[in-house]
Amino acid sequence: MIAYNKIWLTNLRLQEDVKEKLNGGYITSEEFKDIKDKYPVGFYTPGPFARIGLFILTLIVISFADGILSLLFASASNLIETSGWMFFLAILSYIALEVMVSSKHHYRSGVDDALLFISGLLSCVASAMLFSHYNVVYFVPVFAVIFILSLYFSIRFADMLMAALCCASLLAFVYFGWTKVIPIGMMTIPFIIMLISGGMYWISYSFNRQKRFIDYHNCFIVAQLIFLLGLYAAGNYYIAQTLGNDGIGQTPKPVPFGPFFWLWTIALPFVYLGWGIFKKDTILLRIGLVLIAAAIATFRYYYHVLPLDMALTIGGALILGIAYVVMKFLKTPQYGFTYAEPDTEHAMDRLKVESLIVAEAFAKVPSAPAEHQDKFGGGDFGGGGSSSSY
Repeated sequence: MIAYNKIWLTNLRLQEDVKEKLNGGYITSEEFKDIKDKYPVGFYTPGPFARIGLFILTLIVISFADGILSLLFASASNLIETSGWMFFLAILSYIALEVMVSSKHHYRSGVDDALLFISGLLSCVASAMLFSHYNVVYFVPVFAVIFILSLYFSIRFADMLMAALCCASLLAFVYFGWTKVIPIGMMTIPFIIMLISGGMYWISYSFNRQKRFIDYHNCFIVAQLIFLLGLYAAGNYYIAQTLGNDGIGQTPKPVPFGPFFWLWTIALPFVYLGWGIFKKDTILLRIGLVLIAAAIATFRYYYHVLPLDMALTIGGALILGIAYVVMKFLKTPQYGFTYAEPDTEHAMDRLKVESLIVAEAFAKVPSAPAEHQDKFGGGDFGGGGSSSSY
């Protein structure tokens, strides 16, 4: 289902892993070149600056092309003001995207990124126009369409932005659908979002550990981030109060089950942090650290214990002190943690790459000395030159 060549994607991951070995000094540049030659990648993937330039250039070209088409059909009974026209332009961008990927073999080149972005953006705009009437937007069908389209784009192109849009639109669809259909939906929606976010996080975490979904590794990482944030946001006291008051600026009302939401606001970041330490999961660790700051900000919004400048000074000094102590402690590895930068992300992947390097090293049999003219031909991958026809 993915649009890109799967063999090239596998070879690309292999080259990235082997490059880490090269940077770490475990292999030579000649061995790295031999592996690249044997496992080639035919994608067109320029450097980061060229990718940014191509992205901007593609946006300009598509904008001018869509503008010219819109001017040509401007007099056709207000056709360009309809959602159908937006869907038409989105389809044109999508066709161009498929051509660039399948024929020109663009992969994260900036061109395919821009075409995917334009196609997704125009599809979202068209959905909003389709399900709106007299400045009233029906959010449930809008987010349903956005979820379906972004899910397809995520599966087809393994794009992280589309994966983030897919997860966010799913939570938005649940929120608007539940609050519109259920009479007590506003009171129970935090718990529904908690259930959905927790369940989807577990699903994305489980799928990310399966080898058959390795091409979507980054997408599942983004999904885990979105659902972890959604799980916390659903129980954050400030957000629960804001949603219960139908928006910011309204007169604050007491939040039902207030102690529960306060406990959730303060305790969940530390649960993330502790579970991340236990599982050695960097996603949980980083999200936990960020949400601790969010919990402190939420608490200070309601309870002004210290002036802002003093609170920032004390907090900064405390964080620097903790960071210094932890860095000194982890200079020597402790319980699987270390301050040193790891060579690779996963130990199992490292073992596979090392096996390949060993095989490639023995694949090149050195030539015999001048005084010995015996040559062992026929072998192409180890075995001392022997072939299958012994």
